[in-house]
Amino acid sequence: MADNKKKDGDEKTDEAKKKGLPAIVLVAAGAALGGVGVVFAVPPKVVEVEVEQPVFELVDIEHPDVLEFTFNPVSKTGRGIASFKFQFVYTVREDREEEAFELIKEKWRQVNSNILLILSNRSMDELRTESGIRMLEKDLIDDIDRTLFPERDGEKVAKIARILWIKQLFQ
Repeated sequence: MADNKKKDGDEKTDEAKKKGLPAIVLVAAGAALGGVGVVFAVPPKVVEVEVEQPVFELVDIEHPDVLEFTFNPVSKTGRGIASFKFQFVYTVREDREEEAFELIKEKWRQVNSNILLILSNRSMDELRTESGIRMLEKDLIDDIDRTLFPERDGEKVAKIARILWIKQLFQ
């Protein structure tokens, strides 16, 4: 019986040894397999670098062509000649300068025609006053702007900023 007890005790230790691997080995194996799984199962992290959008400045450009008009303004006596010579300045974003210049080239004749009509409908008395010239200037800016740079999709390529008077002559 003593042999049986000894055998029973040995059997238990043998069974304990045969049962499995020590816990530390199991933890290490699990960590290694988990790490390998993460490497292959999880997609690599992509680092996104934000690229700053380019900031375009608004620039004022003096159009090089001079507009010159000699016409007969409306007058009571039917006599009188007026002569105007001016340039215009337009404001455009730096990246759209070429597009604005192409629009000007495309519609230049129409602008000249419209300006001549506007000038011809003014009276000599109106043109001789400062307020009359200011009103004419505003009308010219509005018409040139509307003709050269029409609004497309809620956006304008450029905008007429001001008129630069070179000559005003009334006789």
